[in-house]
Amino acid sequence: MNETEQKRIKTIYWILFAVLTAAVLPLWYLGRYDVICLDDFGFGAITHMAWVYTHSVIYVLQAAIKQVQYLFFVKQATYSSIFLMAFFPGIWNEKYYFLVPFILTSTMIGAVTSIVHVIIGDCVGVKDRYVSGIINILLIFLIIQTVPVPLEAFFWFNGSLHYMFMHSMMLFEAAIILHGIHSEKKSTRIWCIVGASLLGVVVGGGNLITGLQACILIFFHVIYLIRGRREAENKNKNLIFLIPELVTVAGYMVNILAPGNHQRMGVETQMNPIKAIILSFYWGAAHGISWISPMMIAVMAIVAVLCVTLVRRSGKKFLHPLFLLAVSICIFAAMFTPTFYATSEDAPARVKNVIYLSEVLLIFINIINDAGYVYTNVSEEKPGILTFWKNLFELMTSHIVPVVLTGIIAVSLIFVFAEDKNTYTSMSAVRSIANGEAERYYDQMKERAALYNDPEIKNVTIYALTDDAKPYLLFKEDVGNSEGDEGYWQNVSLCNYYEKYSITVVER
Repeated sequence: MNETEQKRIKTIYWILFAVLTAAVLPLWYLGRYDVICLDDFGFGAITHMAWVYTHSVIYVLQAAIKQVQYLFFVKQATYSSIFLMAFFPGIWNEKYYFLVPFILTSTMIGAVTSIVHVIIGDCVGVKDRYVSGIINILLIFLIIQTVPVPLEAFFWFNGSLHYMFMHSMMLFEAAIILHGIHSEKKSTRIWCIVGASLLGVVVGGGNLITGLQACILIFFHVIYLIRGRREAENKNKNLIFLIPELVTVAGYMVNILAPGNHQRMGVETQMNPIKAIILSFYWGAAHGISWISPMMIAVMAIVAVLCVTLVRRSGKKFLHPLFLLAVSICIFAAMFTPTFYATSEDAPARVKNVIYLSEVLLIFINIINDAGYVYTNVSEEKPGILTFWKNLFELMTSHIVPVVLTGIIAVSLIFVFAEDKNTYTSMSAVRSIANGEAERYYDQMKERAALYNDPEIKNVTIYALTDDAKPYLLFKEDVGNSEGDEGYWQNVSLCNYYEKYSITVVER
């Protein structure tokens, strides 16, 4: 890449940075209309009461710890998730719930940025701020716009924190460990071990899908160390990074062996583990293929071209593409297994969000590895399929700027001319803000909140939401009236949260 191309790539980076910012801003603005919903009331009731009656952070903290202890024995042991879910912004004051999309999107963006830059800068060994930055922006844009259920990814604190947030913590942990392994500075390696160990405690106590994926990745790392592909000195030096990984595994073991899990399994229909594994591969293939959208194809095409410009400068060794593909498929399919085993059902929407995030990253990892494998294993003396791919890569990267710009234009056209305005998250947010449905939703929910917060009213009557006040990104289901109705469980949680005798829903 010559100097002129480098300048143009830098310009493209800053333009895409501005575009990503513009795409995220509507989500943050939509946060002003976001309200406490669904499981937030259940997991935040005890801490909310502690704050209302004492206004003491210490008592709120104690209440959160008590909730973790209680659920550990009667329901589930996802201790870090339960603890953090008790601290959603709304427990202090409902008006602070607008922070939710900012917190959740920022965490995901930070985690993806960390792992992408570590893979490129440390694993591939190429430092290129602008090329790696463009790849990172494109992947983040793709994830935000096409995540299967954005409501449960960015706008519902409880559901997103247990899955998307915890998965982001695992990505942060993986990035820190990889950076520490590749660092020659002793101080950096120490800080990486400490930071990764702290995150290991959190990840081990998060959702079981993320915890299982972390354990699988740790297993492959252990196998890598045992095989001793590196020099003995580096291998022994990196054994110390098993410390944070053991912390993660220990936390996960506490998580899955807790008494509450056995209590919960008593009311769930479990599946034979062999059948669960088989179905995981089947549904992994079904969902994985269905998620390959025109936008993903266009984004990954640009990413592939940019990855070629990076691996040509790398001196690292790369895995055989078929081996990495097989490992990736197993890691991906394994994310479906806990749900099939525990409930005999396909993964719920919030689980699919983190599986989709993993799919995007696994595709990126396979692309950059395969490009690197081509360049390090091609033989001029024995032309073959690798030579074909290398020549194709050379042709694409010889006109890098026009190729990248063409890809970006394709992504823009796919985004702008989507037939369903809820297909892409930012477009859906702009639509809900512009047509007023977000404001109508907020006003009607605020009307309810005024009744909930009135201490004189113990039997509350609320109006059902109107059909024009159900924004795609903010509304999932309304409160039910009686047992057996959809949303009745929300009625029970609301009564506990606001200390009401009953809540009745009537039509306007």
